[in-house]
Amino acid sequence: AAERERRLQERERLIEERRQEQARLDAEERRKEQERWEQQQREQEAAERERRESRGGSGTAAEAAILVSQRTQNPREFFQQRERSGSASGPALPGGPPGARRPFLRYQRSLTESAFIFRRPEPPQTPLPGASRGAPLPS
Repeated sequence: AAERERRLQERERLIEERRQEQARLDAEERRKEQERWEQQQREQEAAERERRESRGGSGTAAEAAILVSQRTQNPREFFQQRERSGSASGPALPGGPPGARRPFLRYQRSLTESAFIFRRPEPPQTPLPGASRGAPLPS
């Protein structure tokens, strides 16, 4: 029984040594992986800084200018138009504060009102390609 107990303790000691060695190897591998990852991050940041410096910062501004020039209408005018059409529409919500309105009704009403308003079309701000210069506008 004593010999069996000694062999069992020896086996447990060997198993524990193997676990500790494996844990040490795993920790070393994680440390190396962490170092590789940090090195890659530093290289990427350096490359990004280099790209920004070579662009001179004007790339973002130029990109924004291109996007703005592609707009078909002025966003401020859109919101002002919605504000004008929404201010005269809809009763206040019952049981709510006096200024509260139903936004979906206001929206529907503004679309309906804008569909039935007949007014002279505004002349285009930029001439259309192929349009003759000096031609009278249709009445």
